[in-house]
Amino acid sequence: MKPSHLLFALPILLSSAAVAQGPGGGGPPKRIVLEALDTDGDGQLSAAEIAAASQALLKLDKNGDGQITSAEYNPRLEDKTASSDLEQRLMLLDKNGDGVLTADEVPERMKPLFEKGDANHDGKLTKAEIAAMSGKQADPQGRPIGRGNFSSMDPVMIVLDVDKDGILSATEITNAPAALKTLDKDGDGTLSVAELRMRQQTPRQRAEHLFDEWDTNKDGALTKEEMPDRMQAQFEAIDTNHDGKVDMDEATAYMEKQPQGRGPGGPGGPGGPGGGRGQGGQQPQQ
Repeated sequence: MKPSHLLFALPILLSSAAVAQGPGGGGPPKRIVLEALDTDGDGQLSAAEIAAASQALLKLDKNGDGQITSAEYNPRLEDKTASSDLEQRLMLLDKNGDGVLTADEVPERMKPLFEKGDANHDGKLTKAEIAAMSGKQADPQGRPIGRGNFSSMDPVMIVLDVDKDGILSATEITNAPAALKTLDKDGDGTLSVAELRMRQQTPRQRAEHLFDEWDTNKDGALTKEEMPDRMQAQFEAIDTNHDGKVDMDEATAYMEKQPQGRGPGGPGGPGGPGGGRGQGGQQPQQ
């Protein structure tokens, strides 16, 4: 698939995938790591739970390789079988879960993309055809903690993943009790709900998340065609210098005017509940 075709298809694809699955359609991302640590399910971490953190985390190591990848601590955000971001998003539309897409499973406006990818014209789009269409190699199972990642707002993941590579290594798992203790602001030996609460994104972070999800050609600017549908109607107002594109500063200024937890065009847009991969805006507090 040519870059120009990807440029056209990905904004549509991302919008459809967000509807198919995400906080707006399937609840907020689960904090699987915190759930593993919080063995009594009270939303807090006792001194005993902190001390046993390493053993608790190893229960998430499904393949026994001594580390925990994003596919293991948040499979909803990372499909370890996916060969590209394009494949991950497309397969969210696989309604019957058979591993292939049929024409009736994709929105009407995605039919041209479907037809281009269906190389053998059998009416099905396989993962191999999607991989060939995107021309990308397999994604790593780590996902760096940074802009556009819900883990960048999770204090537990922030202190555990010291090198910010999106993978909890054997060393990081071993050091988990000490790392968690750094969150104990009041020094009482336990981690309260308040100390474990998800952080809010700043307007700048919300704008960065918007660019991560929608700046498909990574040129540092958003055209009207790249914008999510809900923002396109407001494009001229966001593009304050009227040069036909929105830069990071303009997007940040726009986000400053949006209430926390509300993304472009309302709930469901990037930066708000259901936006992109469910990482923007205010997250439900544990």
